Amino acid sequence: MGIDTRESPDQKSGKSLSILIRPNRSLSVRGMALLFAGLAVIALIIGAGFMFAGAWLVLPFAGLELATVGAVLYRLIRHADDYDQIVIDDNRVTVTRYRNGRERHDYFQRYWVRLSFERGRGWYPSRLTLGSHGRTVTIAADVSEEERQDLLVKLNEALHRSDDRTQPSS
Repeated sequence: MGIDTRESPDQKSGKSLSILIRPNRSLSVRGMALLFAGLAVIALIIGAGFMFAGAWLVLPFAGLELATVGAVLYRLIRHADDYDQIVIDDNRVTVTRYRNGRERHDYFQRYWVRLSFERGRGWYPSRLTLGSHGRTVTIAADVSEEERQDLLVKLNEALHRSDDRTQPSS
């Protein structure tokens, strides 16, 4: 599962909720390299067989297929460490998004935070956003629909706990 929820002590108030959202990456970098090497050997053997049989045009297309598979695996490797982290404490919600080696932080006042869930149409996935005062952040874009809906329920429960939520000062 790509969502890890933990309650941890906060320095000021004593309690905060941390939710770590990661896509399911079951194949390691070494596994991806072995997969690519195996596919390359098979494709080149088949392509060489067709080349020796007189159908030399099969070999360049086998190379093109390998280049495409290699590009996809490279993209997966570059984004293997991506994550979203949401920390909810008494007064603030912090969203940390780590993408492609860069970390971005967004801060919202807890009282004003609203969740928005847009159902997917056709083959487009649903979209979960968190924000306030006209500023929104898309979260959990890299997990499955079921995990995104579970996260929506968890966040709604965490944000609307009446005993933890404080009114903003005027």
